[in-house]
Amino acid sequence: MDFKEIIRMALDEYMGALRKALDGLTADERRFQPTPESHHIDFAVWHMARVEDNWINGFARRADHVWSTEGWAAKTGLPERDGGSGYTAEQVASLPRFDIDDIMAYYDSVRRETYRYLDGLSAEDLSVCPNPERRAGYSVGKMFSHVIVEESQHTGQVAYIRGLQRGIGK
Repeated sequence: MDFKEIIRMALDEYMGALRKALDGLTADERRFQPTPESHHIDFAVWHMARVEDNWINGFARRADHVWSTEGWAAKTGLPERDGGSGYTAEQVASLPRFDIDDIMAYYDSVRRETYRYLDGLSAEDLSVCPNPERRAGYSVGKMFSHVIVEESQHTGQVAYIRGLQRGIGK
């Protein structure tokens, strides 16, 4: 097994867990906030997809985001340039409603680009810093590690918020 297979397994594992956590939720359940200072599931999923797009396409590939090139802001009614990082509680609460299938279709497009990028890497590329102007010393390997950890944490948050509403395993 090589590093590409390990990264793919990690990406696939959290995506599978995310899909399971989203399965059958209503739009209202996805907008539930445990407290006014918490985020909701829709925010977390949109943010997750934007994070992966930003790291892979913006940082590593130094290319336009899938969000922009495929016109997802117009399709979803969500902000053109934002990804949710640093949002206030008010911004989270007022995030426009959207169809979760649209965000997951966007996420699938991002993931295809992630795999395309990953497939072109060599083991030596993992230690390269592709964008020193933006993040000096931040390597491709560190980027993948960060993406996997952050996305896994958000997947856990989605599952937890679901559990608060429906109960364990429901």
